[in-house]
Amino acid sequence: MTGTTTQNGQIPTDPTTVLCLALAITWTFTQLTTEQAAALVSTGGIAEFALLMLRLARGGR
Repeated sequence: MTGTTTQNGQIPTDPTTVLCLALAITWTFTQLTTEQAAALVSTGGIAEFALLMLRLARGGR
């Protein structure tokens, strides 16, 4: 299956790739210090707030 093949409008994901990605993310999070983890959570909160403001600016459409 190629990367451009779609199934129901979505690109299918290889289970091996998903597993490797999950392991890499898990390993990265376990290496963070408390300050780095707090900064990452804050960044996610800021991004979520920005997306909410964009949605409100577009009228919730």
